[in-house]
Amino acid sequence: MTKKKQIILFDDNWLIKASSRKNDDQWVDDVMNQINGSGGIYLNTLRLWFDRFPLPGKQKNHLKQGIESFNNSDHLGGVNELAWWKFINSFGWSASPVRAGKGKRPDFHVIRPCEFFCEVTTLNISEKEKKLLVSGKGVPLNHNVSLERILKKIVEEKSEQIKYGASKSKPSVLILFDYTFWSGLGTQFYRAFANFLLGKRAGFKELPAELSLIIYVERSVIDGRIGISKERSAVYHNPNPLFTMSETIFQMMRQYRLNIEETLPVQVENKSAHWFWL
Repeated sequence: MTKKKQIILFDDNWLIKASSRKNDDQWVDDVMNQINGSGGIYLNTLRLWFDRFPLPGKQKNHLKQGIESFNNSDHLGGVNELAWWKFINSFGWSASPVRAGKGKRPDFHVIRPCEFFCEVTTLNISEKEKKLLVSGKGVPLNHNVSLERILKKIVEEKSEQIKYGASKSKPSVLILFDYTFWSGLGTQFYRAFANFLLGKRAGFKELPAELSLIIYVERSVIDGRIGISKERSAVYHNPNPLFTMSETIFQMMRQYRLNIEETLPVQVENKSAHWFWL
């Protein structure tokens, strides 16, 4: 029997290319400038997660290409998929990646603590914000622009993945990692998102009923360690979903329901008060 070839993330060939590249690639610059410190810790963390990630060869190669990409958006998309996998496993959940098939499918099938499907997506810095930064101009703080972008992204890009769960008579959850310009700067975007979805704007009415809830995630890398903010991440429950989900499932996070009713996270033993360190 032929032994399957191991798929290695950030191998020697990648490191040579990363060291000799001529373009400015934000995440690669950050890593290679600290390769013997925090940059090396970051790469080794992703190597370990990737090695344990249970995907068949073809899908795993595709994930490898995304994570190793020098393009920020492609890299973050793959890393966030691994980060969410690591996050749910840290709570002892039972889940598996959904295998590729006909049509678009969500990323994960969760079995325990209850059965549902979830799709991981990333909101990156907009092209308008990039141009303003390149020209040396400031980026205005306008949450409404980001909120409308989220609504458009879900409707135009994620409807098929969201409706997959309904075809199995199960809830669907969207995991939204925020990498817009103002993410991580303490603007409390999660509250603006609650008002947008569950307040007068009633943004949830424009989203598929198959979407049971949205989880907004603010992720950060500090000294090479990857963490999810407990203070600025939140769960939003659709007021009229096809399938409801109990608050107890995500009790480790801040949660919002209709009329912006807030439930604070339950302190989890052996977890930081501010971060979920992965």
